[in-house]
Amino acid sequence: MSTDEQQSQNETKQQAQHDPFFRSTFSEPSLFRKWLVWFLPILAELLDLDRLELQKDSLIDEKLKAHYNDILYKIPIRGTDKNMVVFVLVEHKAGSERWTMLQILRYIVLIWMREISAAIDEKRFAGFVLPPVLPIILYHGERPFTAPIRLSELIYQLKGFEKHSPNFESMLFDLTLTAESDLPEDLDLYAVLSIMQAVFRPDISERILKIYRKIKHKLGDLHYRDRWLKILRYAMTSSKYITRNDLNEVTNQMSDTDVATISPLYQELFTEGKIEGVIEGEAKSIIRTLTRRFQIVSPTIAEKVLELTDLADVERLADFAFDCQSLDEFEEALSK
Repeated sequence: MSTDEQQSQNETKQQAQHDPFFRSTFSEPSLFRKWLVWFLPILAELLDLDRLELQKDSLIDEKLKAHYNDILYKIPIRGTDKNMVVFVLVEHKAGSERWTMLQILRYIVLIWMREISAAIDEKRFAGFVLPPVLPIILYHGERPFTAPIRLSELIYQLKGFEKHSPNFESMLFDLTLTAESDLPEDLDLYAVLSIMQAVFRPDISERILKIYRKIKHKLGDLHYRDRWLKILRYAMTSSKYITRNDLNEVTNQMSDTDVATISPLYQELFTEGKIEGVIEGEAKSIIRTLTRRFQIVSPTIAEKVLELTDLADVERLADFAFDCQSLDEFEEALSK
């Protein structure tokens, strides 16, 4: 295996560790709306953010299914008819992947082709124009993002013919260049962005405690309790800097009541440091979720789930168990 292939494989594995947390949080329309207003406040004037819609799995086709990690929202434009919308495409990256802009171009073309088909089916193709797609790279990593954010940087420019090459630029939200003090005041949004920023830093345990001190008065609320548990899980499973002593320090500073809100799986990881126990517990949780949704889970699927050994795979499939439309769709994702 070449050095480039090894680097690509490492980037893919790292991305898989962080995608589930990103997708589970930014798929929440309320949190996404708050982030968008904070990051691009002018959009609150131009778009009807109260009617934004998550486009769930909208870009999947058979060839691209394994690579679908983006978040896409459709938002009506203020003062126009109902068919005039903007799509906000957020591509999450935990590494400076060189071909990010090509991935984004591929998604934009898929969006446009889908919208053309819809306009034809709905008999409104006369006068149809392509909707704007606003691409945003949301990045967090150990070092600032260095990959191109302009498509032309990936294309050899033939002198005198530059204007004939496709070119556009993505917006970049780089958490490595954002000071912790500059994160939003909104508690929910702060907690999500703060842990995404800290997960690559050696002082992550200090940040977890800071998040806890800010959020502890809200832990009676199921939403914030779930948020806190997701933050803990993400930190424990995705940061190379978390140690058993760090985990003990976090639980020592939590109140007895708050510790009681942590599920047995989390308590096991805190007290024993056993990732295997968490994987097994999450695998069983996946089977329970599928059983509740589809009544019967085949022994083949159950066995494959229980044989999982990679925590990133378990995290990904735990989220997909809620999103998949059928057991066949889940089994296909499981096989990959």
